[in-house]
Amino acid sequence: MLERRKFLGLSVLAFGVATAPVNLSAVNFRETKPNLWKATKVDDAIKELFGTTTATKGKIKLKAPDIAENGAVIPVSFETDLKASKIAVFQDANPESAVAVFDIPDNAIIDYGIRIKMAETGTVTVVAQENGKLYKVSKLVKVTIGGCGG
Repeated sequence: MLERRKFLGLSVLAFGVATAPVNLSAVNFRETKPNLWKATKVDDAIKELFGTTTATKGKIKLKAPDIAENGAVIPVSFETDLKASKIAVFQDANPESAVAVFDIPDNAIIDYGIRIKMAETGTVTVVAQENGKLYKVSKLVKVTIGGCGG
């Protein structure tokens, strides 16, 4: 009797997973915006991705360490109540300014955390796009050792 219940429970679960709507899609920005990844200055990368560098400061909470003892693994997190359609992370310590780009699905809760590499002390910038308007926040992170080169 127990085996039949387990079988029925797993069958219902499998059916639910198989019929659940899937709205996930991804854009390969390395293919669609190749110049974004070649930009060596943050403003050039922002312009390549969003078409402008005009942004309002604020409305995004950025957390990153003031001092990173290991430049190879720097935790960066950000959150916002904006109904952003796209968010990007940039830094000015490495040859490539763009770090990551996120297409945000409708009604998403924006509370992301990533780990980045920085070769030296630099500024981390997060830019969010909501209804064509840009918002940004930046923070200086001092790298003491490590960096990208070890």
